[in-house]
Amino acid sequence: MERRQNDRVTAHYDAEVRYRSGQKLKLPVLDISLGGCMVDARSWAIRPGEDLFIKLPGLASRPAKVVWIEDRKAGIAFEELLYEPTLEHLSRLAA
Repeated sequence: MERRQNDRVTAHYDAEVRYRSGQKLKLPVLDISLGGCMVDARSWAIRPGEDLFIKLPGLASRPAKVVWIEDRKAGIAFEELLYEPTLEHLSRLAA
């Protein structure tokens, strides 16, 4: 059984992902936590372990890493945790 480090909140907005090469892609965010998010990865060709930048609504781009890809979904870990008020703001966007 998988054990999460942080509670997850359902999300319904897009994030802009930027590869190290500079290429950008918008991906739907499915859920988010203080430490990362899960995105719909159907249109994405990337591998676990790859570094990238992710821009969430209303926030600056932040460094992150792809930690898993499975069933057309991908897990992205933020390099630094989100602040609790920031997660609350993003949660309201999904409502």
